[in-house]
Amino acid sequence: MPRAIWSGPISFGLVNIPIALYPATRTKTVSFRQLHAEDNTPINYTKTCPADNKALAAGEIVRGYEFEKGRFVVMEDRDFEAAAAAIPKGRAIEIIEFVQLGEIDPIYFQKSYYLAPQETSLKAFRLLLAAMEKLDKAALARFVFHDKQHMAIIRPEDSSLVLETLYYHDEVRSTRELPFASEKVEFKPEELEMAGGLVEKMTGKLELSRFSDSYREELLKIINRKIEGKEITVPRLEPLAPVVDIMDALKQSIARQEEAQSRRKRAS
Repeated sequence: MPRAIWSGPISFGLVNIPIALYPATRTKTVSFRQLHAEDNTPINYTKTCPADNKALAAGEIVRGYEFEKGRFVVMEDRDFEAAAAAIPKGRAIEIIEFVQLGEIDPIYFQKSYYLAPQETSLKAFRLLLAAMEKLDKAALARFVFHDKQHMAIIRPEDSSLVLETLYYHDEVRSTRELPFASEKVEFKPEELEMAGGLVEKMTGKLELSRFSDSYREELLKIINRKIEGKEITVPRLEPLAPVVDIMDALKQSIARQEEAQSRRKRAS
């Protein structure tokens, strides 16, 4: 069971529901240590003050805000607490309004957390959940967490509530910043029809459980081979050829999809 990383109330109107916040995801990346190439000794990292070349313990390090070049104001824990306390309901997850989840562009989603009730708030928590499920609503909320005020969406999921922290509007880059964003391109109706045909052939039901990190699996296989002292060979990869004739490429792609569908039907 994951450990709660934040606790406080959900607040909407005059209702306060004590909850705990739990991480909803975990990263399963293969991790590596940096070693001294000469003798494979793990490298240590120390935080050092360049003024006197002294290694510092955690208790000797404070946080500072650089208000001018080379000039800092030191911040203490109580300074952050004072900032949170100055915000109305700054110590709560404040629901601002209820919205349709489809109104939120997924590009704003940042990180997912689970909300769970405290023992004394189970009925109130489930009542809020039931009301949101019945009306098919999500909640737009804000709260202070990790020295930052976050915007968030709270949505029902599998008999519980999921909180998704959001990027602020000014943190999301505009597509107009991208190369060729304003470049106009014309294509023939048959090209659009053929492209749509390929999209239709490749359309399926979303089942993310069908997929796994094949690169991580192959990496672990190579690690085990090296542990056993086996030689590693790198297969030659042919570079992807640029598309010269878009219509021909679409026709070949559709033919491959139809052949794959036929194989799946025969297998079933």
